[in-house]
Order: sequence, then structure tokens, then C-alpha cells
Amino acid sequence: MLSYALRRLGLGAIVLVAVSFFTWLVFAVSLNPLWSFFQTPHAPEVEAIRQRAHLHDPVVYRYWLWLKGIFTGQGLGRTVVSNEPVWPQVEHAFFITLELIVVSTIIVIAASMLVGVVAARRRGSAADVGLRSFSYISWAVPAFLLALLLQHAFVAMSNSWHFQPFAIGGPPTPGLGFTPHGIQDWFQHMTLPAIAVALGFVGVYSRYLRTSLLVTLDQQYTTVARAKGLSERLVVRRHALRNALIPFVTVIALEFGTIFAATLAADYVFGLHGLASLFLANGLLNADPYLIEAPILLAATIVVVASVVGDIVCAALDPRLRYG
Repeated sequence: MLSYALRRLGLGAIVLVAVSFFTWLVFAVSLNPLWSFFQTPHAPEVEAIRQRAHLHDPVVYRYWLWLKGIFTGQGLGRTVVSNEPVWPQVEHAFFITLELIVVSTIIVIAASMLVGVVAARRRGSAADVGLRSFSYISWAVPAFLLALLLQHAFVAMSNSWHFQPFAIGGPPTPGLGFTPHGIQDWFQHMTLPAIAVALGFVGVYSRYLRTSLLVTLDQQYTTVARAKGLSERLVVRRHALRNALIPFVTVIALEFGTIFAATLAADYVFGLHGLASLFLANGLLNADPYLIEAPILLAATIVVVASVVGDIVCAALDPRLRYG
């Protein structure tokens, strides 16, 4: 298992380097971080910025300096104009996005397993048809639209009933720490964005699990288990569900980038000040390749790590995959 995990981590590292290199080429070539000095492009202070930020050097060399700096203690670089470290600016946004992803993924997995198992055990029933109908509808609505609808619904609730259990915008209040008030504030701000992200994916992933579970419930080993006198609940839990989870986990790992994209949409709609807000408000607005590259690298790292974890979980469920 260790060698399998190391191979997957090695491939993930190659992917991260490739993503960072090609995105750097695109943004470093197409954007001008000195656009605000267009009236005085040859002023001494502008020339000093060019020299300090190596803007006269080839793009590939600048990328090498940035990449080398990550491993030599210089972090994610410094902004071109203000010469400020990038990491302090992206740290808070990164953890906000990471928290939203973790909570949303937990909701997606738990709710999809519940809906998929219930639908599979009651195939053809009214509950099964209703759950499948919900899955089609939820998957058809884009994440940003779900976020907007959910936000507007709670705004209307607040205006009509003067009842607002959750915050309808803004990030969690900083500085509260792991205190009862801090935990309450965190849940009030993160619940609606996490639900908005999870709603669409619960529908599609529960269908994957339902289909996979129906296949395993018709296998010979489950028939033998029933013949031995095991109840249907034990047959599902001990025998069918483990094998049904392999394609379910694989699909989530392969499509984790879609979940991540949905969290970016929810981040922007609810104003959580995560990576999406940082990328648009700071990176593109300032045309700074360092402020753009940092959110992209962190986003790619999240997706790659999730993919590696998914591969390891699948290998643990089915040892044959370790030698594939």
C-alpha cells in the first residue's frame, strides 16, 4: 500500500508542476502587472520594479525563480508592484475554501450514501422514484444558481418572518477561535454555501451508488448470504455496500474538480473571501502573475490530493487495484 501511495503522490507532483508551468506561461505573457503606470512607463520607480521583479527576463526563467523560491523558503513569491509576500494574502482565502470543500464533501458523501442505499433497497417503490426524480432535478441546476436561490430564499425568510438562522453572506468572523461563539459563527456562515454546493452532487452521486448497489445485490455472494439467514440490512452493510463503494469513490475522486468548481461559485455568491474572490478581486484586477498563480497552485493541490486520497481509498476497498 505504501509503494502504491508513493506512486500516486509522484504522479500528482508531476501534474502540479505541469499545471503551474502552463498557467504561468498564459498569465505572465498575457497580463501586464504595471498597467497602472501606463502614463509613466519609463519612470525610475517603474524601471526599479522591472529590475526587482525580473520583468526583463524570459518568462520561463521567471517561472524557475518562482518555483525555486517555494523550496528555498521564499514562499509563493512576492507581488510585483508592492513587493509584499503573497502567502499572507492567500492564507486566509485558502483555508476558507478548504473548509468549504471539506464540509461540502462530507455532506455529499453522507447524503449520497443515505439516498442511494434507501433507493436501492426500495427499488421501484414511490420512494425510489421520488429520490431519482430529485436527483435529475438537482443535477440539472448549476451550483451558482442553487447558491443564489438558497440565498434569496433565506433573505425572503428573514424579511417575512424576521428569522435568520444562517448568515446570507460574508466570511466567518475572524479572531473568535475554537470557542462556542466561534463555532456557532462558523456554522452560521458556512452552512448555506456548503448546502448549496452539496445539493446538486447528492443527486448525481446517489444515482451512481444506487446503480452500483443494485448490481452487487444481485451477485451470487449476496444470494448466498441471504440463504444463510442474514437480514437484508446485514447483507447490504456487510457484503454489498463495500463493493458498491468502489465505483462510487472512484467517481467522486475523478469528478472532485467539479465539486471544487462549485465551491468557488458558492464562495463568490456568498462573499466568503475564499480563493475565487482572491483570484478575481486581487489577481486579475492587479494583473499580477504571482497573485494569480498562488490560488491556481493551491486549487490544483487540493484537487490532486483529493484524487490521490480517492485512489488510496479505492485500493483499500479492492486490493487488486494496487497492482493495476
